[in-house]
Amino acid sequence: METVKVEGLEGLDVEKKEEDVKASLEFEKLLKAERDRSFSEKARNLVKFGCFNQKQETKIDFSKYEKVLQNKKYKGLYDLYLDLETMSLVFIAPLVENKEGEAAKAPYAYDMIITEAMDDETYKLVCHAAKNNLSTTAGVLYKASFITFFVYLAFEIYLFIYHLVTSASSSFGDVLAGAFYATGTHIAALTIMLPLLFIIHIKYKKYKER
Repeated sequence: METVKVEGLEGLDVEKKEEDVKASLEFEKLLKAERDRSFSEKARNLVKFGCFNQKQETKIDFSKYEKVLQNKKYKGLYDLYLDLETMSLVFIAPLVENKEGEAAKAPYAYDMIITEAMDDETYKLVCHAAKNNLSTTAGVLYKASFITFFVYLAFEIYLFIYHLVTSASSSFGDVLAGAFYATGTHIAALTIMLPLLFIIHIKYKKYKER
């Protein structure tokens, strides 16, 4: 039986393994980028919902933290870290005195915003509850703005008719002019309020869609 030796297979195997390693590394980068994005969104939401405490520390052992990359620093000051012991997300900003030279670069303390550590299920429940509360508040304010406008409009119409009826002027033109003069300020306010209500309506619809 004749054996055929094919040259170059080992080289092909090495190249294939290198390509697999590169693909694996790229996949890991994508996963880390998505994880960092998710962590950043979670930390900001937890702060917005009040699930945090804040304190200052003069020294921090950064070996106990893993830095989470953000598109931009929180409030332009805070870097985001994952506490490897508690698994809580922490915003940290160095506090620097207003000095010149090297002394200005060394922080005298660190401001820490420590969010509550919670699993994904609990976090989703917190987000759902918080968004419902925000939605309810926004809805109440939205309805209140329209109710206030129409109440004010009804009062203005009543006031306008009252001036027409009680005016002592004999000329209808004078009566009409007097009514407009007496209620002119209110009419101007209604004219300004109407486009504002239209803007509020558009903003509220976009908020509901989100």
